[in-house]
Amino acid sequence: MPRRRGSAESAMSGPPGSVRPGGRTERNRQAVAAAALALIRRGETALSPASVAEEAKVARSTVYRRWPTRSDLLREAQAMHIRSLRVPDTGDFERDVRQLATRMARFFSDPTEVAMNVAMATHVDPEWNDWQVEAWQHTTGELMLPFTRAVERGEVSDEVDAAALVELLISPMIVRTVIMKETVGPRHARRIADQIIRLARVGGAQTAADRTRRKSSSPSATERIGR
Repeated sequence: MPRRRGSAESAMSGPPGSVRPGGRTERNRQAVAAAALALIRRGETALSPASVAEEAKVARSTVYRRWPTRSDLLREAQAMHIRSLRVPDTGDFERDVRQLATRMARFFSDPTEVAMNVAMATHVDPEWNDWQVEAWQHTTGELMLPFTRAVERGEVSDEVDAAALVELLISPMIVRTVIMKETVGPRHARRIADQIIRLARVGGAQTAADRTRRKSSSPSATERIGR
């Protein structure tokens, strides 16, 4: 995913805006997104233009015109929700991973995110699950940036599996918030980050060592000719 130039951080991006910031249309958009998130937070994932319009105190005709389907409403809600998670770009791999872990800890401990993940874990709404998977495919690409940037800077091996490291970063946070029903505190986030950093460093060193062993064990050109 292309990096935004001239910015110290990248924010998760939703659908590009097509309205004047601060105008009535923008206020309606924010009200609809906030209402949809409020319903999701209460476990009401079966969003409809009517239910969201009532929650947002916005005319039904407005909601039906701009967000006629459940997917439209979910997309708008997710765009607002994901903006709270910003991917750091400090120029230092370890600092980036620690800051990312801290921000993700707050994000996954947020009641809205917990409700989304609980709804997905129950498997009672296949459409919801499919939509969440699609949304997270984009998000995962953003979360991989600290690792791909570190590879570009030569801080970690180019054979580090950034996608796997992101999964290892996310998984314990979901377990803690969804299964254990606890928040992810700063100390726990730091422990997770330290393990991810260690894995990235060890994985790169192991890969380099494997390459060295393979190179030393393979016959040289002279030996091959002699054979």
